[in-house]
Amino acid sequence: MTFSHNGFGLTQAYAQWLLSEMIRNLQNQTKRLQSVLILGFEDVLLMDVAGPAQVFASTNKILGWTAYGISIVTEVGADVRTDSGLSLTAQTSFAACCGADIFVVPGGPGVDQRLFDASLREFLTEIEPDVERFVSICSGSLLTASAGLLDNKKATTHWERANLALEQFPKVEWRLDEIFTHDGKFHCSAGVTAGIDLALSLVEADHGRRVALSVAREMVVFMKRQGGQSQYSAPLKAQAASSKRLGDLYSCIEQDPTAPWSVQKMAELAGTTERTLQRDFMHEFSKTPSQFVEERRLALARSYLEGSMKPIKEIAYLSGFTTEQKMRRSFVRRLGVLPTEYRDRFGKADIRT
Repeated sequence: MTFSHNGFGLTQAYAQWLLSEMIRNLQNQTKRLQSVLILGFEDVLLMDVAGPAQVFASTNKILGWTAYGISIVTEVGADVRTDSGLSLTAQTSFAACCGADIFVVPGGPGVDQRLFDASLREFLTEIEPDVERFVSICSGSLLTASAGLLDNKKATTHWERANLALEQFPKVEWRLDEIFTHDGKFHCSAGVTAGIDLALSLVEADHGRRVALSVAREMVVFMKRQGGQSQYSAPLKAQAASSKRLGDLYSCIEQDPTAPWSVQKMAELAGTTERTLQRDFMHEFSKTPSQFVEERRLALARSYLEGSMKPIKEIAYLSGFTTEQKMRRSFVRRLGVLPTEYRDRFGKADIRT
């Protein structure tokens, strides 16, 4: 088949190619390079810098074009030593810096020395109006807060810094049990790997979930923990339980959350009474033994929904809920969504095409 216009023949294949090229060119014109500027200082935590930087660099690779240009800024433009002993090469200084699309303030041991540093506070205050998204990683949130930029805004930081955050910066609306927070242009994450979660959320906002999922696979990380998820999760709390019997019981539950874990069975295994077990769980985890088991089963069900196309009924059985209805009630009660809705949003189904 041919198409004719002004006497010139145009084959269907060529017409389709021409149309695709026009579309591609239009898409290329809408591509935007975003500058990512990361603050460097002595004893900065290397992972707080490298984690988000790798997310943005891997995004460039997945997209096939440079969506994010990454550079380091230090006070005088000199290289700095990280907490690991490795050095970061600076591309600019405070004086020469003129803003960025994404500005990242990492944390680390060096935060303590710079927390009330006048030159750093002045720099953060001056650069903030010229930053589209202001990102604070781990204890870097304290540096941002010290400049007054997080006053009356939601923020989080590493759980070890919680007391300091509350004492020194009471005007901040701290959400210290959350992995990351968003409040307007300000974005904060909890400790270390949570910076990767936050960076992935920014990539998802810019380029869609499929790209963010591809980046997560490239980095072999979970895509992605919800911002409101507790940074001090049930497994970590259980491992740090002050009671050895609770720690041992947790290990048994974690090894087989699908077992019929009645309160009586758990109490017997812990060598205590049901009443004492209830009191101990509320003290250690702020939840009953049954709620604790349900959360572990819910976590298992979520992993199946995210990583497989198994039928919902089968997942309910494999996760220990025994029936699809019980699992559905648990999802609605704790996550506010049905299992099918959770899979649509976080599972493999949305990247098959």
